[in-house]
Amino acid sequence: MTDFIELRRRISKILLLWGIPSIVIGIVLLLVFQFTILGGIGLMAIIWGAIDAFIAYYLVEKQKEESPEKISETVSRSIIMDIVFVTVGLIVVISMLQDPYMMGAGIGVMIQGLFLLLLDSYYYNSLKKLHT
Repeated sequence: MTDFIELRRRISKILLLWGIPSIVIGIVLLLVFQFTILGGIGLMAIIWGAIDAFIAYYLVEKQKEESPEKISETVSRSIIMDIVFVTVGLIVVISMLQDPYMMGAGIGVMIQGLFLLLLDSYYYNSLKKLHT
């Protein structure tokens, strides 16, 4: 159980180390580049950085009573959602070629979705190793 708690804390720290800088960088990009590709990326960095920070809090505070098996199920569903996020981001980029800001938003969703896909995959595999 100690390994499980340590894994949750490690994932939480990674999310915070990604989420907080995402918010800061996003604010700078949005303020400096406003309605450009970089501004769109900045907006998504702010939104997703806040989501990542919330998830980090949830991992430490709200999953204390949940079993590793239950969390594995949740993370496997998150992996599917991460793939959906990347796909939606790509669709936005392709369909908004005339709107740099929206293209940037799509790129921002893809960046965040890809990060979460990698992190969730690592988390899922680590949880599975704890079961065996």
